[in-house]
Amino acid sequence: MPCLASPGLAWPRLHIRLQQGLPRACLLHLPQPPRRLLPGLSPQDGTLLDSRSRVLPSSVAAIKAAMARGVTVFLATGKARPAAICAMQAVGLAGEGLVVSTRGPGIFLQGLAAYGRGGELIAGGQLPADVARAAFEFSAAHDVPVCGFLGEECVTHKMHPELQELHARYYEPLASVASIDEVMRGPPLRKLLFMTRAEVVDGHLKPHWRAALEGTEAETMQAVPDMLEVVPSGWDKWRSMQQLLEHWGVPASDLVAVGDGSNDLGMVAGAGMGVAMGNAVQRVKQAAQLVVADNDSGGVAEAIESLIL
Repeated sequence: MPCLASPGLAWPRLHIRLQQGLPRACLLHLPQPPRRLLPGLSPQDGTLLDSRSRVLPSSVAAIKAAMARGVTVFLATGKARPAAICAMQAVGLAGEGLVVSTRGPGIFLQGLAAYGRGGELIAGGQLPADVARAAFEFSAAHDVPVCGFLGEECVTHKMHPELQELHARYYEPLASVASIDEVMRGPPLRKLLFMTRAEVVDGHLKPHWRAALEGTEAETMQAVPDMLEVVPSGWDKWRSMQQLLEHWGVPASDLVAVGDGSNDLGMVAGAGMGVAMGNAVQRVKQAAQLVVADNDSGGVAEAIESLIL
């Protein structure tokens, strides 16, 4: 998700920092220390993107207005950084000094890759090699599409239409194809993503991986019904956000976080001001101090206009 930073804003689904009565946005692009932090909107989920995977014009206008007031906006998303850049390019929010770039801050891959003020990697996690191998072997045995995320690139052992959709619709890097042994000899994987029908995810993948990951240093995470992610235990957006804030020298009490999914719960609960989208899961709404409209009805613009403009 994008984030805003200014005299008080931040968005990893949307975080805002309060200073002199105004939020101090954060997480998007910070050439200078933000006066506001507004954690950002995730291009893959239901905060910044609507149900058709588009950024509403009202959201774009509100983000630009916040940046014009000195707020820095950045992303905290499950997407890889190249995917977030592609998603934001379509609406003019990608590039140096904007919401996301290769030379600015942001949180990606569900918190498994956090980049600092100059775009340098400052924190991240990796999957245990035995878990990664087991996932690829499971995929091969059951013909379930799986994509491994290396950071800026993706890899799979077999191309499927679902993985092509992951690239075309969700902007993720198109996975290169290699044998399982070749994948395991390569760089460590940060996370794995299974993509198939929602009923297969609920009826087969979740029960299997819940049991298979017991006693390992990995766990599952779900952001959308037709995907299931396997990630290192102990890593999430909030953990990386805390490290990014420390890197910046900004207290969490100065943040406003806007989110919708369970992977945003820690940020919404931990920020000085937590905002839930109208389409957020119940736990996020309960943790939030403010609930706005859903992702199809201008919730992002409402949050920014209420707290920043």
